[in-house]
Amino acid sequence: MNIQNFVENYHELPSAERKEGLSDIVKGEKFKTVLNLAKGANTRAALRVLADAGSRASDFVKSNAESFLKFLHASDAKVRMHAAQIIGNTCAGEYLDELIGAIMHEQTMFALPSYLLAIGRAKSDRAKRFLDSYQLRSDLEKHREEEKAALDKALAGFIIRKKARVRILPSDIVLLASPNPNVTYSQCADAGLSPKKLGRYIAVSGLSDFYNIYQLRAYTDAYIYLGSSPVAELPAFLAQRERAVLQRTGVTGYRLEVRSVTHQVRLDIIKKCVSSMKELVNTPSSYSIEIMIELDGDKAQVFLNPLTDDRFSYRKKAIAASIHPGVAASVCAYASEFFNPDARVLDNFCGSGTMLYERGFYPHHSLTGADINMTAVEAAKENSRYAHVHPQFHYIDCLKFTAKKYDEVIVNMPFGLRVGNHSRNERLYRSYFSILPDILTEEGLAVLYTHEKQLTERLIRNNGRFQTLKRTTFDAGGLYPAVYVLRKK
Repeated sequence: MNIQNFVENYHELPSAERKEGLSDIVKGEKFKTVLNLAKGANTRAALRVLADAGSRASDFVKSNAESFLKFLHASDAKVRMHAAQIIGNTCAGEYLDELIGAIMHEQTMFALPSYLLAIGRAKSDRAKRFLDSYQLRSDLEKHREEEKAALDKALAGFIIRKKARVRILPSDIVLLASPNPNVTYSQCADAGLSPKKLGRYIAVSGLSDFYNIYQLRAYTDAYIYLGSSPVAELPAFLAQRERAVLQRTGVTGYRLEVRSVTHQVRLDIIKKCVSSMKELVNTPSSYSIEIMIELDGDKAQVFLNPLTDDRFSYRKKAIAASIHPGVAASVCAYASEFFNPDARVLDNFCGSGTMLYERGFYPHHSLTGADINMTAVEAAKENSRYAHVHPQFHYIDCLKFTAKKYDEVIVNMPFGLRVGNHSRNERLYRSYFSILPDILTEEGLAVLYTHEKQLTERLIRNNGRFQTLKRTTFDAGGLYPAVYVLRKK
């Protein structure tokens, strides 16, 4: 890569090309070349590159600190701004005095946020005292908003994350995000609640204790519903709900998430909403609660996630293809009417063990997992240290794990949406269905969670040794896998 060309054209490059070029500079340790360009005619662009390298440039910046400190006194405000960013990313603690001196002499208002954020990264008592006493200096509204946002973000870094203690009113509506609303609805009804279906959510009200909802497992997240608002009125809406959030959680540090919009629209909404709230503190790196906004046209639904859910605390490790534990719990709830309380249960695509651990909440005789991926088996064994049950895990190809028979097989089948993966899946699925009847006892149960619906249904028909007891579709983040509950004939 020609580093000079990269630096000169950096501001015009697409994000992906910038990322790739930065990676090349970091791997090749070409920071010296970039610094030399900064000392020539490409000062702004070169310093921007080094600023975007973040902490990856730490060792180089520390060993060349004097050069970067000189840039704090350059005549170009953007050069000073980038220099503050670089020092903040790499060695703010060591050069806090220089950063404070520079911001006190800075006369260009758009540069102030970079100094404030850099000072915040010093993470010292002196930095905290300075930020606490800092008075906003910008006159223009746009610059003042950016200065205040930077000050708030810098101060937020000193907030220690506290766990919310949720207190709700009986009139509050709790929404359960469900991979299958019918399954969640049934579990709520069985628990004596009065659930209602609201799209992909299940609504529950009348709870005297919010934590009672965590006694149920067949959902992914539980939210307190804050209401709906026109998108244009979201900042005012959140400002009005601020006190309600504080009363229900007792904490101030939050993160704002906006879904179903483009990245730029998301950033714009977050900026406006954050500036409207005066008591809650936006601390995206150390937050206690999450406020989630879902957009549908010009309307927005607003939810509060108190982040107090410990239902799946056993899962300390996962792998890339791991099933969400709330989805695994819903699969088990869906099939539970057919579970044998004395079953020997096998998951021979066990991954990190999530499906087995959720099956372990129902009566059983034994739990066994197998996987061809050693990393997955190690993760499953690690999770066993924190779980309520302790399955036996084996590092072995499922097609060779055929010596014993089991009363139940419950699996998250491999999936791949690309053509190559699908072809491999077809071979694997065919081989798997050839051994599945032989590893099940008479009238044994098979619960298959899979994205390969057409392939699975064709193999069930062709195999001829299974009766389909139940089948349903789940929602898994925009994908729609199915669950098949089969009985060996």
